[in-house]
Amino acid sequence: MKSIAFTSGKGGVGKTTIALNLGLLLAAQGRRVTVVDADLQMANLGILLGVDSTPITLNNVLSGDNTIKDAVYAGPKGLKYVPAGLSSDSLNKVDYSKLPETMRALSADNEFVLIDSPPGLGEDARAAAKAADELIIVMTPEPSSLADALKVKIMSERIGTQIKGIVLNMSYGDKSEINPRDLSTVMEVPIIAVLPDDREVRRSNALQQPVVLRAPKSAFVKALGVVARFVLGESAPAAPPTKQRKGIGASLMAFIRRLFGKR
Repeated sequence: MKSIAFTSGKGGVGKTTIALNLGLLLAAQGRRVTVVDADLQMANLGILLGVDSTPITLNNVLSGDNTIKDAVYAGPKGLKYVPAGLSSDSLNKVDYSKLPETMRALSADNEFVLIDSPPGLGEDARAAAKAADELIIVMTPEPSSLADALKVKIMSERIGTQIKGIVLNMSYGDKSEINPRDLSTVMEVPIIAVLPDDREVRRSNALQQPVVLRAPKSAFVKALGVVARFVLGESAPAAPPTKQRKGIGASLMAFIRRLFGKR
């Protein structure tokens, strides 16, 4: 089993949408996949699936009330998923240190476990990173997202979980956006795929229907196929450009000065 956490420095970059729809793409190919909503404070996975009620959630598991197998539900295309609770009442009982062993308990039944990590650098985000074999950073092509992603990189290096690459989401392809190659240079991490800002994603999320199922020929789904092939080991992203190693802060500020100095 391979466990991959989709992480970010801030919320709203599309981690849940990517993890869920990627899981559906893999499941549709016959792969045994479970998507886990590890964002216990801002649960969204069940909402995007249009699920009204899940009596047992990851909150119950990390509170010691249930086992992880009690919290696994059947989704579309053979996908399995573990939701987080919508209520904050149980958060006081949650033990985030149990998350790594909880994810390992899914190994016998899965080829892939995709973890929708909480954003940021808190205890919950660190636990999700520790629970994964690999990290994929999700970010948007703007300086603030880059600044937050660099902090996530520092956290991952301290924890010891390898970052496999970056998924650049919500791209318009506009000249005002940070160039993917520049992002890769500053982060020293390869870009796996660039996903467009697609209206079909917004419509599908609003209708609580995964875009892979509702609009399988959309530009977003086509681009997400690149991520699926990467996860399956069928393709590899280009290596990031090499550069002289600098401190993270110096790299970021030099990059932003260069970026805006050109305008």
